[in-house]
Amino acid sequence: MNVTGAKICDEGPHPETRDIVLPNQTESVSQIAVDIGGSLAKVVYFSNISKGGRLNFIKFETEKIDECIDFIRNLIAARRNPDSSDLNLKKRIVIKATGGGAHKFYDAFIDKLKVKVEKEDEMECLITGLNFLISEIPYEVFTYNENDPMCFEDTPNPTNMFPYMLVNIGSGVSILKVTESNKFERISGTSLGGGTLWGLLSLLTGAKSFDEMLELSKHGDNTNVDMLVGDIYGSDYNKIGLKSTTIASSMGKVFKKNIKQSVGNFRSEDISKSLLYMVSNNIGQIAYLNAQAHGLKRIYFGGCFIRGHPITMNTLSYAINFWSQGTMKALFLRHEGYLENSVNAYGILESTSTKLVAFPKLENLDEYQPDTLQLTDSTAQKYWIDVLERNLHSLVELAKEWTSDSENDGQNQDVQSRASSFDTLFRGHLARLRDQPNMYGALTVRSLLNLREQCLHELGFPDIFSKVKAAENKSALHKLPGLLKKVDSLQSLEDKIELLIDNILAGNMFDWGSSQIVKLIKDGELSFEAAKEKANKPDKLNHTKKFIERIISKNKPPLKKAVIFVDNSGADIVLGVIPFARFLVSLGMDVILAGNSHPAINDITFEELSEVVASIAELDSLVAAAWASKKISVMETGSASLCLDLRRINEDLVEACQDVDLIVLEGMGRAIHTNYNAKFTCESLKIAVFKNAATATELGAHMYDAIVLYEEGNNNKPSSIAENVTNSKENSNNSENTVSNGID
Repeated sequence: MNVTGAKICDEGPHPETRDIVLPNQTESVSQIAVDIGGSLAKVVYFSNISKGGRLNFIKFETEKIDECIDFIRNLIAARRNPDSSDLNLKKRIVIKATGGGAHKFYDAFIDKLKVKVEKEDEMECLITGLNFLISEIPYEVFTYNENDPMCFEDTPNPTNMFPYMLVNIGSGVSILKVTESNKFERISGTSLGGGTLWGLLSLLTGAKSFDEMLELSKHGDNTNVDMLVGDIYGSDYNKIGLKSTTIASSMGKVFKKNIKQSVGNFRSEDISKSLLYMVSNNIGQIAYLNAQAHGLKRIYFGGCFIRGHPITMNTLSYAINFWSQGTMKALFLRHEGYLENSVNAYGILESTSTKLVAFPKLENLDEYQPDTLQLTDSTAQKYWIDVLERNLHSLVELAKEWTSDSENDGQNQDVQSRASSFDTLFRGHLARLRDQPNMYGALTVRSLLNLREQCLHELGFPDIFSKVKAAENKSALHKLPGLLKKVDSLQSLEDKIELLIDNILAGNMFDWGSSQIVKLIKDGELSFEAAKEKANKPDKLNHTKKFIERIISKNKPPLKKAVIFVDNSGADIVLGVIPFARFLVSLGMDVILAGNSHPAINDITFEELSEVVASIAELDSLVAAAWASKKISVMETGSASLCLDLRRINEDLVEACQDVDLIVLEGMGRAIHTNYNAKFTCESLKIAVFKNAATATELGAHMYDAIVLYEEGNNNKPSSIAENVTNSKENSNNSENTVSNGID
C-alpha cells in the first residue's frame, strides 16, 4: 500500500469515525479487516476515490453481527460488480479477522460471504500496533489530569522503550507485559471492564449506546449515589491519608437504613458517573498492583473503553498516581481509538522507503530536544498562531497563482475551490489551538508549520512551490559559473571560506516561509548581493574564524566526511551550499547532501537536489568528477517538514552517517527553530539567518542576524545509542513504514 501523503480525514461516509485518505494508492486492496470483540465489531475496508483511495472505518455492536456481515457482503458485491470503480477486480478478496469473534463467528463469515477468512492473533496485532504508535509517531503518548489535560511524553528511544505494561480495556480487561518488540505475556486481567459498565448502565439508565452512557456521566454528580469518607467521618481521615472526598463505597447511598431505594430516585447522570468511577478505579488499582509485582514503571492504557473520555482518563490517572504515591503515571495514546470523532486525532501520516531512526552523532539521545522554543506561555502561543493566521491569505493567493493552468478553466475553478477550503480548514485548526494550544500535541513552531503543510496536502496541494523552485534553480544556475570563478580566484583559504560562508548566508535569505522576505522578493528588493548586505554577523554568533582555524590547522587530523542538511531551493542551494560542498571535496572530504523526502514550502527535496547537482556537473568539472565518483552524494532525510527532528532520520542516511566527522545544519528551520541547542559527538557547523524578529529576540539576536556556530563535539558518547542504531538496521524486517509528521 502506498501511504505517501496519507492523512486522517475529518469527513467520510461514516460520521462517527474518521477515515484515512491515500492520495497515491492507485491499486485496489483485496483485504477487508475486521476486529470482533465482545461488545463491538470494527471493520476497515479500502475504496477507490477520484484521487487515490480511502481506508474506511465503521463499527457495529457485536450482538448485531449479522448487520456487520451483511455490510461486508455488500462491499464484496460492489467490488465484483462490473460497473464498480474498483480497478483491480481480479484480486481475490480476503477477510483478515482478529478478536474473539474471529473464532466465534468464523463459520458464519465463511458460509455467508464465501471468501477466505484468515484469523490473526488478537494480542499480537495489539502489541504490533502499540509498538508502532509509541516508537514512530511523535507526541503520541500523553499523561492526563484535569489541570493539565494532555501533557505529552517524548518518543522513547529503542534503548528504553521496553519493558512496559499494557492495560487493554475492552469488554473485559487484559494486562500484558511487553519485554521486546515481539515478546509479551498476559500477566493478569479482570472481568470488570467496559462490558460491565455497559451492562449495568443498560439496566439502570435509559441510555441506548455506550457513547450515550459516557455522555451522561459528564453531567453527573457521583456524590449523590456514592458514599464518601466524609459521609462516614464528617471530615478527612488523615491518619490513613484519606480525604473526605474519597469514595468509601461505590453506590453506597443507594441502600440506606435498611430501606431499598427506588431506581427512580436517582438521576441517570449520577449513576453513570458513579459506575464509571467504580470500574475505572478498580482497573487502575489492579494495573498498579501488577506493575508493582513485575517491577514495571511504564503503564499504557488502551482499548475502546477509553475513547478519549476525560473522566475515564482522569480516573485512571488518579488511581495510578494515588496507589503508586506519585512514582508512576498512566500513559495514554493520542491515536488510541483515533477513528472515534475526537479532535485530538487530527494528523497526517507520511512515508519513507525505510525506517526512521535516531541520528547516530547526537551526544545524548535521551536529552535531545529538537525544538528550540517551547511555546508554553500564552503570549508566545498567541504570537505564533497570529503569525500563521496573518500570513494565511498570501499563502492562499500563492496556491491559486502557482497551481492554476492558464489554458484550463476547469482546473482553475477546482484550484480556487481547494484553496478556499484550505483557508477554511487551517483557520479552523488555528481557532481550536487558541482555545486549547496542546490539542494536537505540544505546541511548537515545528508543529504549527507541519500543521500548515498537512492542510495543504489534505486539499491536494502537495507542492505549491514546485514552479517557483524550478524557476529559482534555473536562475541561480545561470549565475553559478561567475560565482565559482570568483571563489576559485582567491588564493587564501581564509578568504575563500569567508566568501563561501557569506554566500550560504546570502542564499539562505531567499526563504518563501518568511513574510518579510516574501515582501522583499515581490518588491524586487532582494538580489543575491543585496542579501549579503542585509545579513549581519554579530561576533557572539559568528565562529567563522574558529572554523577557518580548524580547517587550516596542522595539529588536527583532516576532516574526512561531512553531511549537510540543506534548506531552500534556488540561490540557497545553488549559490550557497553546493559551492561550499565543492570546497569540502577539494579538501579531500566526502560530502552527503541530505534533503527532504517530501516537499515543504520552498525547501528542496532530495529528488530535486539530485537534478540540481547533475545540472551543476554539466557546468563544473570538479562537481562532475565528485558526482561521478560519489564524493558528492544526495540522500533523503525521511522528513516532510521545514524543521528537523534528528530522532527520526531515514535509516539509510543514518547508516551512511556513522563515520561522518562534520555535520552542517543549514537554514533557519534546521539550525534555529530546531537543533539550535543540539550537541554532537563530532564537529558541527550551524549556519542560518534570523528571518523572524520574535525568534531573534528570544535568542538574543536581531532580525537578519546570522549564526555561524562551530563546535568541536564530544566523543564520549554512550555506546548503547550507537549500538542501538546499528541494531535497528540489522533487525529491521519492514521495507516500508508509515510515519507521522503530524502534529507532533
